[in-house]
This record gives sequence, C-alpha cells and structure tokens, in this order.
Amino acid sequence: MRLIPVLDVREGTAVHAVGGRRKEYRPVKSVLAEGSSPLSLARAYLSLGLKEIYFADLDAIEGSGDNLASLSQIVKGGAEVMVDAGFERAEDARPYAEVGVKKLVAATETLESFAEVERARGYGLPLVGSVDLKEGRVVARSRKTGGPVARVVQALERAGVSELLLLNLDRVGTSTGPNVALSQRVLRLTRLPVLVGGGVRGAGDLRLLKKLGMAGVLLATSLHLGRVGRKEIEEILRDP
Repeated sequence: MRLIPVLDVREGTAVHAVGGRRKEYRPVKSVLAEGSSPLSLARAYLSLGLKEIYFADLDAIEGSGDNLASLSQIVKGGAEVMVDAGFERAEDARPYAEVGVKKLVAATETLESFAEVERARGYGLPLVGSVDLKEGRVVARSRKTGGPVARVVQALERAGVSELLLLNLDRVGTSTGPNVALSQRVLRLTRLPVLVGGGVRGAGDLRLLKKLGMAGVLLATSLHLGRVGRKEIEEILRDP
C-alpha cells in the first residue's frame, strides 16, 4: 500500500486542513520541519522515503490564484506529485501538466463534467478521479458530476481515470478515523486501484486499510503530529 503525504497550499504556505472548512485553515505546525514552507515539508517527506506527494492548490481550487511556483520547486526537488488544482475543464490542467507533475486529479467538487476527464487524458498523464465526500455523500459542482457514490465511481471509471480517490473532506485533519464502510463498498464497485483520504489516526488505521485492500492512503495530520513516523512507514511499506 502506498503512503501519500499531503501538502495543502495557500498563498505559498502549507496549511493544516481540518474538516473541509477552508476559511479556517491555518499554517501547518509539524514535527517534521520548522515553519510551514511547502518545500521544507516536501523535503521532509522525501527523507522519510515518501516520494509521492498529493499537492492541493487551494488558491486555484477557490479561484483566487495559484501556487505553481511552490509546485515547480517541489517537482524539481524530486517528488512525484499528483495535483488537485480544482480543474473545471481540461484546459485548466495545462499549466500544471507543463510543470512536470506525474498525475492530475479530477475532483467531483470542481469538475464541470466527466467529459472533461476524457479531454484531459490528452496531456498524456494518468488521471486520479477524486470522489469528494461529506458525511458519505458526494460533493459535486453540478448534477453532471454528482449523485450516488456508485454512479460517480462508474462514471469516472468510464471516463478513463487510472485510479480513484475517496476524499472524506469532513474527516480531513480530525483524527476521527477513516470511513471504512464506504471504502469497503467502493472496493466492491470497481477494479481500479482505490486511494482513501481523511481521518487517519495512526498506524492501526493504516494496517486496517492495507488489510482491506486499499491501494494507498493520504496522510497529513498523523505525520505532522508524529503519530506516523519512520518506523511505522517502513513497516507498512515493507510487510506484504
């Protein structure tokens, strides 16, 4: 199972995401690095053996700017980045593809339609279909990308995503535990690799998710608080 650390970035600063309430996000305080520089945290992740990073460009998601400069530094530093920048249409992804990211995230919260996923495949990068959730319900920009979880999963699969992400926005940063029941349900709905984000408390949750068959887990708070460190990371990555 892959362990994928998260960088939520606003105005060039890494912030601590809690419950999807973006106006309340504050600069990260982490045991991994001094300050809240995205580049410093990315280097800390890399030093732990975590090369794959999930980068959320909050300014782009909120339509108030972008963090391409920070992203470019991190990519040049050797990280393999999947980026969520709130793409509505395929053309919105172009600047990020040109920076050299490894994957593009197509998220239900901002995506105009699933047809845009098919168009974005023209950049030649794998696409991660993010099923954004609050209280188990899909958060969507429009009816075209909303509806029951099963419908959205199947639509993203048909559109050509290479893997799925179940992003439980209301659990992010809360240390309340992952949504295990929903994860199990989605695993039964698709043959695609499934990632999950939101609520991980520590190594116990990682072991459970790995046992369920999740392909990967997004991590932030548990890393910043030191609940998941080098020992736990090596255990999860090592053991079959």
